[in-house]
Amino acid sequence: MRGITTHVLDIVKGGGAAGMEVELRAPGGQHLTATLDAGGRATLAETLVAGVYELRFHAAAYRRAAEFYDIIPVRILVHEPERHYHVPLILSAYGYTTYRGG
Repeated sequence: MRGITTHVLDIVKGGGAAGMEVELRAPGGQHLTATLDAGGRATLAETLVAGVYELRFHAAAYRRAAEFYDIIPVRILVHEPERHYHVPLILSAYGYTTYRGG
């Protein structure tokens, strides 16, 4: 597998953030949008080039309220475009964390 994938866990509701929109801003100005599936997962890109990518998680629209976060941006550096980059996000009402997954 290669490309960029994500998985958002909503720890307030205790499951995947189904229906959340995630944007991917790629090198060269390319913008892609995905909607997370029933488990809170999505493949954002299958083909990569080296450079900076920004994932933008639309938290307020997903929750249907701007509690604290509107859009959560996560910027990553892709050095090896032939590899797989998994970017999970764990979301609560007033906090989040992210890491490089496997």
